[in-house]
Order: sequence, then C-alpha cells, then structure tokens
Amino acid sequence: MPGSTDPTSSGSASSGPTALQTGTEGPRSGGRPTTAETLQLSDDIRRAALALFLERGYEGTSLDDIARAAGTTKPSLYVRFRGKESLFSGVMHWAIGRADWPEPESRPPDLDDLEGALRSIADAAVRRATNPSMVGLTRIVVAQAARFPDLAQRTLAASWNRQSFIAHLLRRHAANGVIVADEPEILTEHFLALVAGTPARLASFGVVRDAATQQHHTNLAIELFLRGLRPG
Repeated sequence: MPGSTDPTSSGSASSGPTALQTGTEGPRSGGRPTTAETLQLSDDIRRAALALFLERGYEGTSLDDIARAAGTTKPSLYVRFRGKESLFSGVMHWAIGRADWPEPESRPPDLDDLEGALRSIADAAVRRATNPSMVGLTRIVVAQAARFPDLAQRTLAASWNRQSFIAHLLRRHAANGVIVADEPEILTEHFLALVAGTPARLASFGVVRDAATQQHHTNLAIELFLRGLRPG
C-alpha cells in the first residue's frame, strides 16, 4: 500500500502535481444533468478515485469512498464502470496516458545539442521517476501486477515516447559522426536506467536525494554515457 502522499495536491517536483480536488462534498443535487455536468462528474470520479487509490491502495479503497469523495452515489459509478476492478484499471490507464501527469512534459530539447538534450531528458526522467504520485502508482501497479498484468505492461511502456525521442537523437548525431550508436534502442534503455533507475528505486523506499546531489549524479551519468559513444 502506498504511503501517505496526498495525490490531490499540486506543487514542485518534490511534491508533484497530482490528481486535483473535485471541489464537491456529498451527493449532487437531483435533476437531469447537462452534458457538461456529466463530463465533469466523470472527471471528478476519476480524480477522486486516483487520489484515494494512491493514498490508500487498491484494497483500502471502496466504491463508497470514491462516490463520497466525488460528491456522487455508487449507482453513478456503476453507470460508468462495471465494478471496482474496472474503475481501478480505467483510472490508472487514464493517469498513465496523460501528458500532464504527474507533471507536464518538458518542451522537446534542441536536437542539435546532444549533451544539452540528454541533460534535459535526464532531468525530466528523474523528476517523473521521483514524483510522489508516480512512486505511489508504481507501488500499486507492482502490488496488483498479478491481477492487472495489462496495467503493469502499460506502466512500463509509459516512457515509450521519451525512448523514441532519445533513439532518434542518437541516430541523428551518429549520422553526423559525432558519436557511434549502432544500436540506439538498446543504448536508450541503458541511458534511462543510468540516469533514472537508481533515483526511482531510492524513491520507492522513501529516499530522495537533494537537488544538488542528484544533479551531480546526473551530470556524471551523462558524462559516462557520452564517453562511451564518442569515437576514438
């Protein structure tokens, strides 16, 4: 079960933007909802469910809890989801698939600056890996991997866009003779493991390096990676 991180707050990389408060308490008023209200309720349900799952884990969260937090009723949940498993899977997929969760993706770096681009990518990867909400989600996905194997695979594939970008970056500079990168996809995996693997593992145990220390580790990792790629 994840720690006490509040996934409904927003803030810096240390606290991490997460699911937002729905701003509602208790069941909503009656009457036929408008399309906008229906969409808003669906969003409120997802955000409330995500917040509770990250705070309490899968087993510790009930549909009653989610309905109450979203300001609706359990029947409203069943209109949208078959049950708790369906809601959990749907909400986790929704969070993982968002470009702004747990924090907005950085702007694509300058492709002509290899070291600068790798540094920008590494910093973004570390921020994402150590964000409390991502740490909480990873813990839940690992704990529930047997029950939701597709969710585990989706989480592992969440960084595919970043991996594709790094591979493209390496090919570009290899074509210019700046580096030797015969297998850019494999090199990409090694790069991400080098810069973000240890920070992610430490964060899973509640250990996060201070900014200066982490930056020093990142700089050394990038230097080591580039040293192995430069010809001669």
